[in-house]
Amino acid sequence: MIRVVVAGAAGRMGRLTVTTLRAEADVELAGTLVRGSDAAAVLALARPDVLVDFTLAAASREISLLAAERGISPVIGTSGLRDEDVARIAEACRRSGTGGLLVPNFSVGAVLQMRLAEEVARHLPCAGIHEVHHPQKKDSPSGTALATARRIRAAAAQAAGAGGGDADVPIRSERREGALAEQEVAFEQPGERLVLGHVVTDRQAYMPGLLLAVRSVRSLHGLHVGLDALLAPPAA
Repeated sequence: MIRVVVAGAAGRMGRLTVTTLRAEADVELAGTLVRGSDAAAVLALARPDVLVDFTLAAASREISLLAAERGISPVIGTSGLRDEDVARIAEACRRSGTGGLLVPNFSVGAVLQMRLAEEVARHLPCAGIHEVHHPQKKDSPSGTALATARRIRAAAAQAAGAGGGDADVPIRSERREGALAEQEVAFEQPGERLVLGHVVTDRQAYMPGLLLAVRSVRSLHGLHVGLDALLAPPAA
């Protein structure tokens, strides 16, 4: 039985996560954190194996760090963490021997889109990323778009070899009523254009990836970014 505390349990993703975890036979919802909760007290009382964090960045940088320091595996779905925040959480995971995950997007489809974008970037120049989210989304560009751009740049640089430079990956962000999450990644060269598109129409799409993270994070060593560490690698 995997004991889990959910931080940000009153938000959209938090509420859905609580409902999902309660339905799983091998998971126990050991506690929840909402705004104003005493995180240290809840974690001490609940004694969880895993913390799922869907708070805002200001809270996440404290709560996830606290969990990692106590040997509780953080699964972080919060956007907007600074590089120094991530470094501190990673160091806490290392010191406590705890596996952790920082997940820009829990959708398995989004992860596969990023993998495909990496492969295409080795052969075609990227024309840009267009991401669309609901107006309530706090960060812009989205964490998914930024992660996709980093992977495209790395793949393009690797393919170019020494002195290949840093490929430009422009990101266009749009906030639209009625949208949930959409991302298009375009590649083009003279005479052809290839577009990888991914659309989420229901937050339920994030739950298989979340459950995979909850069930697998404790087998990891240190903090990992994205679900790639848990998915089978691409075929050679």
